[in-house]
Amino acid sequence: MLVKLLLIIILIFTSLFCWLSLINPLDVEFHFFGKIIPTDLSTLMITSFVLGAMLVFISTLTRDAKRAIEGYRKSRKKKKEEALKEELNRGMEHFLRGDLARAKAHFAEVLKNDPFQMDLYLKLSEIAVKEKNDDEALHWLEKARLFDTRNIDILLHESEIFQRMNRLDEAIRALNRVIHLDDTNLKALKSLREIYRNSRKWEEAIRIQKTILKLTKDKKAEEEESLYSLGLKYEHARERFNQKGEKALEDALKAAKELIREDKDFQPGFVLLGDIYLRMGKWAPAGKVWGKSFRRFKSIIFILRLEDLYLDREDPGTLLRIYQRVLASDPENWILAFFYAKLCLRLEMLDEALDEINEISLRKKDFPALHRLLAEIYLHKKDFSRAAQEFEKTFELSGTTYLTFVCKVCERESKEWVVFCPQCHHWNSYAISEGKEIFSPPSASTSDRVSFRLDAMKIPL
Repeated sequence: MLVKLLLIIILIFTSLFCWLSLINPLDVEFHFFGKIIPTDLSTLMITSFVLGAMLVFISTLTRDAKRAIEGYRKSRKKKKEEALKEELNRGMEHFLRGDLARAKAHFAEVLKNDPFQMDLYLKLSEIAVKEKNDDEALHWLEKARLFDTRNIDILLHESEIFQRMNRLDEAIRALNRVIHLDDTNLKALKSLREIYRNSRKWEEAIRIQKTILKLTKDKKAEEEESLYSLGLKYEHARERFNQKGEKALEDALKAAKELIREDKDFQPGFVLLGDIYLRMGKWAPAGKVWGKSFRRFKSIIFILRLEDLYLDREDPGTLLRIYQRVLASDPENWILAFFYAKLCLRLEMLDEALDEINEISLRKKDFPALHRLLAEIYLHKKDFSRAAQEFEKTFELSGTTYLTFVCKVCERESKEWVVFCPQCHHWNSYAISEGKEIFSPPSASTSDRVSFRLDAMKIPL
């Protein structure tokens, strides 16, 4: 329509100029690049107008053609995007339904047409992990890195897979690349710290932990990370303690003292300090450290350490006096009374053990370990009938017959006192809970039960 209108206007103006040329003849000389062309004024004006109109027509036609091409491209792109979106939606639907094979086929088809969708590489990698095909999972992540070498999520996923495959060197390299791209990435730093901790590379773990502490702003999180830092330093000191040589022992002693100076409430530091003194042959300082620590923290691990110390020195009298003095100052501590009764049984002080149990039963109702202890006392007294009755009550009340150490954070139970909780990754969180009617030291047979061994309660080295 616009073209027809333009042609009509040109025809009208041309006719008008032709008429004017006939009634107004005037000759002129038209100079063009050094040539002189004789013509009349009307012809020159008409020619100029026609050329201008042709230029307008050509430019208009070009613009319309360009718009038409762009419209076609946009329409084609929109159809392609809609098709890809539909394909993606089908893939997500199958993925959510658990049909991983079909989901993978749809996602792969989308990537053929649009290889820059990074999320789909991660989804395909996730599907491969669910199918327990770590090599394929790595394949998709490597393809994604070809299109985006600075994508942190891809590197973090690679690290997780490498760790699961126990390819720790490659996991460390991936995490170091993340930290190079973003040195404030706490997820990468913590993951790298855990690799070093599990590999017992304590110095590297401590170095990473210092960076984590600097980046931690929340007060509660900062307290947790500070405690974690103490735990790593403890493990480093414990490792030096386990090594041979006086130099290693001196390093361990120095590290233990630094732990205590850094945090006077970190109980494992006091346990370790006593262990080091004992290995040095300084049993008196060891006993002093554990005795003061028990009076301060009321933690049973210190009294158990004292048991080992004085029984190994064949000095049960001092140990009994310690128990009696502590019980006199804290008569409501049924856990301590229970361990005192166990000690009396071990020393064949059967009447004292029985009296202590009777005192406990007045303050604390039935719990399996109490009946277990009674059964062992009756065994020693040759009263097999009552011993059998007590053993029977033990197994009626609970599936387990021991007081266990319980993590205060995640409530994981352990037969031994441990410094680090493998479940919630907290340090110094295990204690015998007064709300838990269970007991800790393990045993394998009736004879083992009768001769109670406290060395099963030691910290694993």
